[in-house]
Amino acid sequence: MPLSPREELIRIQRKLWLKNKEIISNSIVVKEPGFAAYEKKYTKAVAGYERVATHDEILSAIKDSQIIYVGDYHTCNQSQRSFLRILKAIYPDNENMMIGLELIHKKHQKVLDNFMDGKMEEKEFLKKIGLREHWVFDLWANFKPLFDFAQYHELPVFGIDAAHHNAGLEERDEATAKLIVDIAEKHPDHKIFVLIGDLHLAHLPEAVLKLLQKSDIRHPISDLILYQNSDAIYWDLAEKGLDHRVEVVKISERKFCRMNTPPIVCQQSYINWLEHEEGEIDFADSKSSFIDLVDHISKFLGINIGDEKEKVDVYTCGDLSFFERLKEGGKFTPRELKALKRQILASESYFIAEKRVVYLANLSINHAAEEAAHFLKHVCSGTEERRSMEDAFYANILHEGLAFFGSKLVNPKRKCFHEHEFKGLVSYFSTVRVPQDRRLEFETAFSVIDFLSSGERYLNDGKIVKVLRSDLFFAVTHALGYMLGDKLFYAMMSERMAKEELKRLFYDRWKNDGEPVLEYYNLQKRLRHIKIPKRM
Repeated sequence: MPLSPREELIRIQRKLWLKNKEIISNSIVVKEPGFAAYEKKYTKAVAGYERVATHDEILSAIKDSQIIYVGDYHTCNQSQRSFLRILKAIYPDNENMMIGLELIHKKHQKVLDNFMDGKMEEKEFLKKIGLREHWVFDLWANFKPLFDFAQYHELPVFGIDAAHHNAGLEERDEATAKLIVDIAEKHPDHKIFVLIGDLHLAHLPEAVLKLLQKSDIRHPISDLILYQNSDAIYWDLAEKGLDHRVEVVKISERKFCRMNTPPIVCQQSYINWLEHEEGEIDFADSKSSFIDLVDHISKFLGINIGDEKEKVDVYTCGDLSFFERLKEGGKFTPRELKALKRQILASESYFIAEKRVVYLANLSINHAAEEAAHFLKHVCSGTEERRSMEDAFYANILHEGLAFFGSKLVNPKRKCFHEHEFKGLVSYFSTVRVPQDRRLEFETAFSVIDFLSSGERYLNDGKIVKVLRSDLFFAVTHALGYMLGDKLFYAMMSERMAKEELKRLFYDRWKNDGEPVLEYYNLQKRLRHIKIPKRM
């Protein structure tokens, strides 16, 4: 009996997971004394769960807690984004909040305070705390939005790494526990959000509890533990067909696990770090990784492109000679190079079909998989020909939709904005003066809502003329394409759209006048009842 698309996708993911697990294991030459026992306790803590839960349950539990421990996977930016989403969700009703970060040692608290108070520039702050030297990982880009949020809302931030340099795992937990108890004692009316490596969550709360029992604090302090992305729980959910719908499970009383990122994505973030120490990535490796993603998507869809997959140049943000090589290669005109430079400065990834060049602005597996799907579409259907503006608008939506769909074959948890998020953005911007650097974001949100509310009248009313400006044209078609791709994925997962139909979309050229428009609205009619899982 043939496997369903979901079963096939799980099988492929499990193979990648095992391969990545071996790579990571082999990369660790010397393990800390006691690490095996430390990890074993954590693994046991997240081996199973009582039941499926909701984000609303987590938010309700947070309201009843004073200390909230949140697990972090340092190299995976989705981990820090998830923490930020929790803060944003809880802040309006709980302004007495403070944040404790393992990222910073307590000896730098004065420096941190000066930075948060606006008395120190970012560059000086990073230099004084020695972030890169201490962590080895280049983590600032992942954590900066947390600092921005805290600064904007004037929330206190504490460095909770409190142990001496050569301290063992238990010593580090004990030192951090003492600091947390001190903070709780001094700020009895505040909620303390602790962001720390996920493994610590099986140990640190116990250490804090022991110290609280010995302290002078007389009022009861309740805590909450929010683990994240347990491998065992993920594969259990996957076997039950719940992996793409469930984002929270309850492990036990006051313990939840947030399932926002598949294991292979977390692993890949770490492997990416392993492979680009000092910020540079070997060209051959980046191309090889890209081709692996093309293989992953094409094999799943049953598309065989043979050695065509080798005929692509892949450049990355770590390749400092990228722009010079493009100039020397003679592939681009001065005007094209100027446009490319704008995209590089904007940190945008892209695939240039006629030149078969891929540029990855960052090493996110989402970016790479999306461009891999763009490349696969190009190989299957050929170079785009000149179209009318209307057809180009809808063709671009279709291309972006298939690219986003392809990226979800690699990371099924990938999210995008849908209509209600864009409405929220428009509503927010209507209450403030739109900053210049967010003008395009506002115009995009407004145009997307205008398009969705107009339906098929959009063309007839001539509204498409409003998005003729190139940056807005691409931003709007990008956003609409992501929404389409998200629905295509869930249509496939619910078996309301066959894999063969999706494969056909990769080959279709929509070359006749009006075909892209017709294809888009036909798909929208088919997908109108597809539900997107609720996400925080």
